[in-house]
Amino acid sequence: MKKIILFTLYLIPVVLLIGFVANFSVNVPVDDEWRLAGLFQKIAAGNVTFNDFWGLHSNHRILFPKIIIAELAFASRWNINYQLCVSIGLAGITFIAMYKLSSMQVKNVADDLWHLANILTCILLFSLVQHENWLWGFQLAWFFVNLCFVAAVYALVSHHKLLPNIRISIAAVFCFFASFSLAQGLLSWLAAIPAVVALEGNAAQKRKRAIAWMLLFVATCAVYSIDYHPSRKASIISLLNQPFVVIDYFLSLLGSPIVRSPGISALVGLLIFASFVFFVVYFGQKIVSRSVASSVSANSEKQFQVPAIPSSLAMTDRNDIGENYEALPWLSIGFFSVLSALFITAGRAEFGAIQALESSRYTTNSILLLIAVVQLGQLFVRGNYQETKATLKRNYKFIYRVVAGLLIATIIVNSQQAIAQSRSALIYKQGAQDCLQLINYLEPSNFFDNSPESCLRVLSKKTWLVREGAAIIDKIGWIKFAKNVEFISNTKKVYGYLDKPQTSDKSLTVKQNDAVKAAGWAVLPEKLQQPNIVLLSVGDKKSFFANAYVNLDSPDIAKSLKSELYNNARWAVDLSDNNLSIAQTEIKAWVYNPVDNQFVKLKGEEQVRVEEL
Repeated sequence: MKKIILFTLYLIPVVLLIGFVANFSVNVPVDDEWRLAGLFQKIAAGNVTFNDFWGLHSNHRILFPKIIIAELAFASRWNINYQLCVSIGLAGITFIAMYKLSSMQVKNVADDLWHLANILTCILLFSLVQHENWLWGFQLAWFFVNLCFVAAVYALVSHHKLLPNIRISIAAVFCFFASFSLAQGLLSWLAAIPAVVALEGNAAQKRKRAIAWMLLFVATCAVYSIDYHPSRKASIISLLNQPFVVIDYFLSLLGSPIVRSPGISALVGLLIFASFVFFVVYFGQKIVSRSVASSVSANSEKQFQVPAIPSSLAMTDRNDIGENYEALPWLSIGFFSVLSALFITAGRAEFGAIQALESSRYTTNSILLLIAVVQLGQLFVRGNYQETKATLKRNYKFIYRVVAGLLIATIIVNSQQAIAQSRSALIYKQGAQDCLQLINYLEPSNFFDNSPESCLRVLSKKTWLVREGAAIIDKIGWIKFAKNVEFISNTKKVYGYLDKPQTSDKSLTVKQNDAVKAAGWAVLPEKLQQPNIVLLSVGDKKSFFANAYVNLDSPDIAKSLKSELYNNARWAVDLSDNNLSIAQTEIKAWVYNPVDNQFVKLKGEEQVRVEEL
């Protein structure tokens, strides 16, 4: 029964995450993903080269993520949900590796404190606070880099019978994968140094391995720098002139997995960082002292010609690992998270700490430090490196459980906030999906290119990139774009109304710089899926210059049409003067009926005269 309960506790975070992604994911490329369309075009044409994968992407070499995404794109006709599933899978494998690392620390895996630490690790690793990465297929690179580093650490410290040189070779391969997946992957070489040095062997062997490891790191950096011309460079000097801004950003980044509030997040980040520093000092002293004692013992044995233990068997005893190196993997994982946070700070601190809190994608790295602190904390409490009285141990355990409970409560609150944010963003992503399907009918207008209410800008602020990418994937045949759509001006069924445009002076005649607000309501009668956007046209044009989201409360419409499907049927949009000609203009509003492939005009149309200043 206890095993079933524990299995359920481990499974709950994963199930919740899968449900979250299933409910809030939208199968549409966004932002950086559009920059991959050219790569797909070359692959489809059969003229792709290595340089197409090697080239920089926002100052990163994402060689391996490009390969993974390209494989998934061609296997699924660029269904973004495949990439989301891979992200979850990568996180799942990462947790299994962490569970294995943790299991090396105890003889009795039924220990309640051990399970509490691992359940908390599971909750953190799958937490919804990373919602931006969970819902953005392109971000699988972050989960891939985390997995590669944890796998490298596991290869170095695990107690299988492979020779140290083979283990270090396996770890190097994983660090190589990480290095060419994100720029911070290069830091994996540095963070893994303690685990490399801790490999069994005498002082000379340890020194040779450390030198070889650093040479591999330097060689990787040299290869990475080939034809490296970043489009955006961070000014280190300007950052040094703003030390408090840099520190605030760094600490806010570390505290963001728990608190996403300016000031408070930095304080929490400071607490997490201070805790890690304490554990580094505490466990580091123990590891160093035991390593020195081990070396002295080995030298004594050699002096008296005692046969040496073969290196392949030197670490096969679980107790030896438990006594000397059980904290090592978590120290390395914590180091990697801290180094990554410093790297991100160097590149982003100029935007202020608020950017660290608003961009949930950075928490995927920050969470590793919190996980390291959780695991090191349970090692400290269990007292493997110290002898304490039973009463003191009970007090430590009580404090650890209280802190763990507070962390879980905070994660639940953060998850609710992530769900609320994702729910509010869903209508815009769904509208962007419709926008992409209808892109052949969207004019290159000032509204679509520059307005914050543009459904096209949800896909990317560089709307020209979306249009180019859409043309490419249309040619490949991956997405079905609306074509030969019929425009229906008169129907027996009511699809909605265009209310009179509203101006500051309540007049249909406006000055060139006056703002015009169009509003109304729209439905798809007898359809379960209601329209996400309304499209606006002028005159007799069979194309659209603006859009509006159908997401405003409309209890009157629901009551009149006798259906709760129409509770959010109203829409409104601000139209700048640049969208309207300096003349008399007739504004019309339309909804797209995908079943019949028709644009249906809403009832009502308004004449607006725009006058020059």
